[in-house]
Amino acid sequence: MDELYRSYLNFLRSMCRGLESLTELNVKKLAAAQQDDLMGLNELLNQEQAQALNFRGLELTRDKLLPRLGLEGVAMSEVPGRFPPAMQEEARQAVAEVKGRYAAYRQAAGKTRALLEQNLHEVDSIVVRLGGPPAGGPGGPGYGREPEGSAPPPSMKTDFRA
Repeated sequence: MDELYRSYLNFLRSMCRGLESLTELNVKKLAAAQQDDLMGLNELLNQEQAQALNFRGLELTRDKLLPRLGLEGVAMSEVPGRFPPAMQEEARQAVAEVKGRYAAYRQAAGKTRALLEQNLHEVDSIVVRLGGPPAGGPGGPGYGREPEGSAPPPSMKTDFRA
């Protein structure tokens, strides 16, 4: 059974590494947004998507461990109390580290999101000043939603018999 508890502690350490990586990515995204580096920002977004897949794998690991440890529905802050006495301090430290990393991530992500939203609002206002449609309004020519069931023009149809 100690092996399962060790596996859960390893899961928590992996969560810490993932959160640390996401925090670093958000700091880099903030810098890229401040420098108007769209190519760099795009690359960082791709890295963030890869991290999201990593977190999906961690979620699957957690979903397998929790029932085996009898921790389904237990808040993370209560998990150390369910560990064997010899491992409770280590579990408390691991949970505290995850919480700290998550708080740091939330702070970095909040700053980045605020700057990106501000930049998007600036772009929207420039588009409107240049005569474009307001954000959320009807799009320009060719961008309207076509009614369902409408067929493409004959020039766009393909003859598969050829």
